[in-house]
Amino acid sequence: MHRRPRTPSNSANKNSNPVKDPNDYAVGQEDTRVHIDAANTANYIDKARARVLTENFAHSFRHKYGIGANGHSKDVVVGFSSLQILLPIAFYGTLAAGGIFSCASHSFTAAELARQIKQGDAKLVVCSPDLVKVAVEAAQACGLGLDRVLVFDSTYRAWGFKSVDGKVDCWTDKRLTWKRITDPQELEDSIIVLLYSSGTTGVPKAVMLSHKMIVTQIVHASQTAREWATPRILTGELVPTPLRTIAHLPAAHIAGVAGYFVSPVYSGTECYWMHKYEWKKFLEYNRQHKITGFFTVPAIWARIAKSPDVTDQFATLKNGLGGAAPMDADLANSASKRTKIQVGGTYGMSETTGSVCTLPPGMTDDTGSVGVMHANTMFRLVDDDGNDVPEGEPGELWVKGPMVTKGYYKNPESTKAAFVDGWYCSGDILQQRSNGLWYVTDRKKELIKYKGIQVAPAELEGLLLSHPLIEDAAVIGVPGEGTEVPRAYVVADKNKISEAEIKEFVKSKVAPYKQLRGGVVYLDQLPRSAVGKILRKDLREMAKTEFRAKL
Repeated sequence: MHRRPRTPSNSANKNSNPVKDPNDYAVGQEDTRVHIDAANTANYIDKARARVLTENFAHSFRHKYGIGANGHSKDVVVGFSSLQILLPIAFYGTLAAGGIFSCASHSFTAAELARQIKQGDAKLVVCSPDLVKVAVEAAQACGLGLDRVLVFDSTYRAWGFKSVDGKVDCWTDKRLTWKRITDPQELEDSIIVLLYSSGTTGVPKAVMLSHKMIVTQIVHASQTAREWATPRILTGELVPTPLRTIAHLPAAHIAGVAGYFVSPVYSGTECYWMHKYEWKKFLEYNRQHKITGFFTVPAIWARIAKSPDVTDQFATLKNGLGGAAPMDADLANSASKRTKIQVGGTYGMSETTGSVCTLPPGMTDDTGSVGVMHANTMFRLVDDDGNDVPEGEPGELWVKGPMVTKGYYKNPESTKAAFVDGWYCSGDILQQRSNGLWYVTDRKKELIKYKGIQVAPAELEGLLLSHPLIEDAAVIGVPGEGTEVPRAYVVADKNKISEAEIKEFVKSKVAPYKQLRGGVVYLDQLPRSAVGKILRKDLREMAKTEFRAKL
């Protein structure tokens, strides 16, 4: 029997009114609507309901499939879903049962999903109705029974949770109360989430995240907001408004786990779920639901900054962050001007449970920084030999802290390669300037060596994106002149801007060694990962194919 969501009541909409007690700012209440269907706001889950549903899902996981029966952090459940309001319940239900939630990209093919199922030796796959075909094909390829492919349905007044073959109905009123962990070491060691690296440089690896890592990240973000806002609320300088965000990025990314699953129930954010990202609906929902803040990728900020579709859709926006890929000063400033807010940079990765640098609330910046380092974070900037670079110089970031992963699931070789004496080696080149702010220069492995001189693709990409006729851009190194030379791949109308004009534009702005000696290639769209990262390996393969053809 399927339970129906409750009809919205006045108490359920309490969070739509301004906060009256400053101590309640960025704190979730029992009647806070934490997960809301953006297309139908009558379809929602409040915090109290989320707790009950979590215990319901946990009961089915434990008593029908044995998840967590032999101890926590042993049984893997793969979550394969589009953006649905019951997805965070599947996440919490897995954790409550004692399992590990393995996040799979909704854009996976059956072969890619099968690989992830095998890598984690998963006991179950939980999916949304629109992805059943792929999930079934992947399960069959792995020898996983169809009674272990579970489908949850978030459709209004028709919620359900059952196996794809219809033999096991997992929707229940029975509840499993989760074990509360209070031992600090157990919190640090108990793995609850597997996030897969984007695979931009090779086969994805499963990043292990624990209770402590997730809690550290969420509490830091919420506490920072409260510490900034509370004194301003008390003096009347700030009139607090509800926190509302929009779930539009893939939930299998750290932005989904931290921003869409966990943050709403802790910080009291109303999270409006799009079923899938569509530009026009994204604009419509921002206006309709009076969204006050979101994190998104630079490609979307670029569209916000440049598109004539943008009018008043972001009138209620109070804060915005960009990350997951480089975002330079020109883009951040253009997006800030268009939205009339400070669009701040942030820097982090799956291995650090999200951001380690963020532009704090109330701070302004027009220099393209990623803000300041989080509290309780230790860092080093090192050269190629692992020696600390002089103050103010760029170097590879090595980081330690309570949010840093212990390594990669069932992959000791990759774990060993990623750490030096307990420091996680990010592979990213960062710099702290005299203003105290941090800047991402580039990926260590992506730097182009032109006659021994380093050229940062991110710098050239930012420059190209500043041109009004260039919609998207990526730069890689290709063989030329007996060395490696920069080549640009652009999304642009070649009838409006020619290769020669693009080259001349770059030539007028940068040093000679940074010029586009490798040429300009026009594409309909750039190869990007689900969260907007440029798939440079695909561009390199395109270049190799071209060079082989010439030979």
